[in-house]
Amino acid sequence: MIRAALLCIAVGAAWPQAARAEPPARPSEFATPDPPAPAEPAALLPRALATEPLPESRNPLEERLDLRPSIQLRGRIEAEATLSAQSVASKAALGDLVNGFGFRRVRLGAQGTVGDSTSWVSEVELAGGSVRLRDVFVAFDALPGVRQVRVGNFREPYSLEGMTSSNFITFLERAPQNVLSPARNWGACAFWWPDDERLLFSLGVFRDGTGSNGQSIGDGDNWAYTARLTGLPVYQPDGDLYRLVHLGAAITVRVPPDGVINFTPRTGSNLLTVEDNPGSPFLPSLSIPANSYQGYNLQAAAVRGPFSVQSEWSAAVVQQTRAGTIFVHGMYVTGSVFLTGEHRGYNRTRGSFDQVDVLRPLIRSRTDPRGGWGAIELAARLSYLDFNSPNLPPDVNGASARTRLFEGTLGVNWYLNNFTRVMINYTAGVPDKLGFNSTVAHIFGIRTALYW
Repeated sequence: MIRAALLCIAVGAAWPQAARAEPPARPSEFATPDPPAPAEPAALLPRALATEPLPESRNPLEERLDLRPSIQLRGRIEAEATLSAQSVASKAALGDLVNGFGFRRVRLGAQGTVGDSTSWVSEVELAGGSVRLRDVFVAFDALPGVRQVRVGNFREPYSLEGMTSSNFITFLERAPQNVLSPARNWGACAFWWPDDERLLFSLGVFRDGTGSNGQSIGDGDNWAYTARLTGLPVYQPDGDLYRLVHLGAAITVRVPPDGVINFTPRTGSNLLTVEDNPGSPFLPSLSIPANSYQGYNLQAAAVRGPFSVQSEWSAAVVQQTRAGTIFVHGMYVTGSVFLTGEHRGYNRTRGSFDQVDVLRPLIRSRTDPRGGWGAIELAARLSYLDFNSPNLPPDVNGASARTRLFEGTLGVNWYLNNFTRVMINYTAGVPDKLGFNSTVAHIFGIRTALYW
């Protein structure tokens, strides 16, 4: 009894302290948070804090866009030697084809973008001792309904060889039928392609005969309308074997400047020309008074690993001013193979061939496994051009200009790396000119090319 009484007294003494203790707080999702402390007046804050908004108050939509133009240098250097061998009969029919040593192209320029809405190119040609504009344009890349609209001086989208940069063409010069294709002119052109980039359509309006200064002065109606459609029914860039098939067609409707067409702008018989579309040295130079003319082009190419074939047909129908209609046409077939396993590159938004990716470029170190002897490409081309229309006017010497040209070219290209190559060509031209016996002229050429 005594122990029980003492225990009750002890519990009774401790009970008031336990009753006064606060129970532990339990978190609750419905609990109202304490109100924040009142902000200090701006006048009482330091100057730096008073003028800078709080980080959490920034609005992402109010951030300034960085739309400064980007700039990347571009250009090419092509040092070349071209030699000819002719018989007496060939000189009588064609004239003396003069050898040439120097620069085929020396171009310097830049390119860039302004955000993702605008791109631009500005490039000039320096070979030949004078400055000439090449690609100089602004492109709008964010307009609704199209992928790109170019305004300026650039090559009209027409033939496959014409749209392939000289950095990536297989031979020293494009095939003779390229003389029927439009070159660079001032104008505006719209391009469209789907998301998979397997179809490309372009439509443009240009000033035919734009000078090398990029200007077309006068009130003449020398407008040209050019359209091109290309597609890739086969395109397999991944896997062990690169494969593609390119098909396309183009048309152009044109009014020549001053009512005169010149399909062979090559000056004299110099083999080393700096013209944009020089034509063939085996063709006579002639001027055709005309009201208008139309051009037509069909193009096809295929790549299967290191092997490739390419072919085009081009034609022109000329409405002469005071004579009958002229029809001229030509075609070529090209085949090439890389002995070192590479393949030709392709640009889907340009519809043309592009840079070759060299597997083992030539480098100084002989022990680096990434290096090698570069890439070797062998190529051959057969071309035919029919300038035998009975309505052709005489050439500049008053002789008949009617000619059929057969031409064969063999080439070896050594790609030291992705940006440097050495090209060696042999061409046999067999012009069959009315009034002369068929003859053969031989041309040998070598070029060292650097591009960036």
